[in-house]
Amino acid sequence: MKAHLLILFPLLFGAMACKAKVQMPEKPTSYPVKNNQEIYDKLAVLKPGDSLLLADGEYTDLKLIATKSGLSEKLIIIAPKNPGKVFITGDAKVEIRADYTVLKGLYFKNGNRNPDQWKSHGPGVIAIYGSHNRVTECVFDNFDQANSAYITTSLTANGQVPNHCRIDHCVFVGKTTLDQVINLNNGVAAVKDGSYAGPAMYHRIDHCFFSNPPKKGNAGGGIRIGYYRNDIGRCLVDSNLFYRQDSEAEIITSKSQENVFYANTIVNCQGTLNFRHGDKQVALNNFYISTDDKLGYGGMFIWGSKHIIANNYFSLKKTIASRGNAALYFNPGAKASEHALAFDILLANNMFKDNAGYAINFEPLLDRRIQDAKDQGLTFFLPYGIKATGNVFIATASPKFDLFLGDVNQQKFENNYSVGISKNYGLGIKTLNANIAKEDFYRPQELTGYQPSQFNNIPNIEGINLNIQQIVNSGIKGKPLSWDDVRPSWLLEIPNDYWKDGE
Repeated sequence: MKAHLLILFPLLFGAMACKAKVQMPEKPTSYPVKNNQEIYDKLAVLKPGDSLLLADGEYTDLKLIATKSGLSEKLIIIAPKNPGKVFITGDAKVEIRADYTVLKGLYFKNGNRNPDQWKSHGPGVIAIYGSHNRVTECVFDNFDQANSAYITTSLTANGQVPNHCRIDHCVFVGKTTLDQVINLNNGVAAVKDGSYAGPAMYHRIDHCFFSNPPKKGNAGGGIRIGYYRNDIGRCLVDSNLFYRQDSEAEIITSKSQENVFYANTIVNCQGTLNFRHGDKQVALNNFYISTDDKLGYGGMFIWGSKHIIANNYFSLKKTIASRGNAALYFNPGAKASEHALAFDILLANNMFKDNAGYAINFEPLLDRRIQDAKDQGLTFFLPYGIKATGNVFIATASPKFDLFLGDVNQQKFENNYSVGISKNYGLGIKTLNANIAKEDFYRPQELTGYQPSQFNNIPNIEGINLNIQQIVNSGIKGKPLSWDDVRPSWLLEIPNDYWKDGE
């Protein structure tokens, strides 16, 4: 027995000693800072779960370089102590070179970066190099005259592409310089020979507000995703409000495959949401509307193939003459070219109501596209294989345009409906009798006799948490978004007046 006790006591003592050495996990630390140098000092010591809280005031010429990563369950947070009372001004930049970091509630205004040190398609005012990062509730108001984006996801020096980042509840107004507002990059330039395909990014842009005036030159829309048709995007752009986003003819230029645009609202915008490069993209339940006929406004312009355009609402009091006066454009051209032909596309359960233009233009910019193909030595085609089903075309007054421009015989029309349109297009469009008096009529499902087309073979897109088939089969849902649906929680009023009247 004594021998057994002699053996047991050392074991118990050893166990107690081991237990005493176990350290309790460190509690997250919140660091209050009140000037640039304090920010730099504390950035160097941040640990997962820590936060950096900026005191009220103006931070001029701030160079915020975040290099310490958080964890999925312990994010690093950089934010004002009091949202709406911290302003980033002067020669400023932010680089997030870490993972699992949240940048929140900063107001960027009165910048004065050196234009010679910034360029279009380079890093933005905020450049995200790491993955699983988030920029939320930040405001950019006509920051400065440098030609760069406001936010970019950017490649590191060794070519690493960030993924799974989110930009949400941010406000972008007053930008008059070159480059898009947001650029999501998976390459450093367009590779057109197929030798490189940018990898999937899986980013999300949601609940943001865009309102920016026209500017000179190209490369200045709201969002660019990828560079060329062989890039893979798999990004979700949803629940954003574009209100007089007039920087250029492309509100969004989607230059990669398998991106999804869902439940966005585009109001009084002098441009279109463009499937510019890349096949197999999806547009679901977006609202393209105008509240006046002061200018020409746009819907969608489609290049490429195997897209799904479903449950969208188009109602434009005046359309863009230079693009071909339509709500929806399908590009003619050569296949897989710079201006790729639109073909083999599903157009389902959309509503075209009182558009002052064609509902669909199958030959926009026709002469220019014929010349493009000729210059490249490629075979020119008109769009074909557009399966139009479950769509409804509504006119509450005598329309000044036909529903379609171009060759409809190369498309497949079935199970489509019209209200208030007497012309017979020979496409089997069923006439419904309905008196639609109210302007805010968004749901064709409320029309007696209308049935949205149903599908059972629509795949989802990897990394995007949406049941695409279920959404398509449900038809249009909801209504256009308002400022209160997207604004930062601390910002009551839109900080720039351009959105009001385009002046």
